Amino acid sequence: MNDQFPEILPRLESYSTMRTWRERFGRYLLRGSRCADCGSKWFPRRDGLNCPKCAGLKLEDYDCARAGTIDVVQKEDMGYPVMGYGETAPRLVCTIKLDDGVTILSEIVDASPEEAVPGARVKMVFRKHKREETGAWMYGYMFAMERD
Repeated sequence: MNDQFPEILPRLESYSTMRTWRERFGRYLLRGSRCADCGSKWFPRRDGLNCPKCAGLKLEDYDCARAGTIDVVQKEDMGYPVMGYGETAPRLVCTIKLDDGVTILSEIVDASPEEAVPGARVKMVFRKHKREETGAWMYGYMFAMERD
């Protein structure tokens, strides 16, 4: 900790520039895979693998829907913020069923625990995730409540 980075910089996993580069489309654009044979959609992307449903090898890039509904809500409250994820506590981690049928796991931001209930509509937003051990912020998708 110092004046430039007041929070603790954790070293929970090894940092890989190449892995970050390879996963950028999924983390920034919510891009997955679709099987050209059976039409199944998968997230995250299945590069170089076969389709689990039909064992087809014709997987193509697919941009997942940017909105959906909450299926399951888990309030993550340990009494203190999770190291490396800023000063937000508690965190709301949800299973979200996107409008195209893909199910993903994501954090819900800018919402109270009372708002994040199963069946509520959410949309994708771009937010800071956590700090890397280099001190740089890692960005990616999260979800926020759809408000009319």
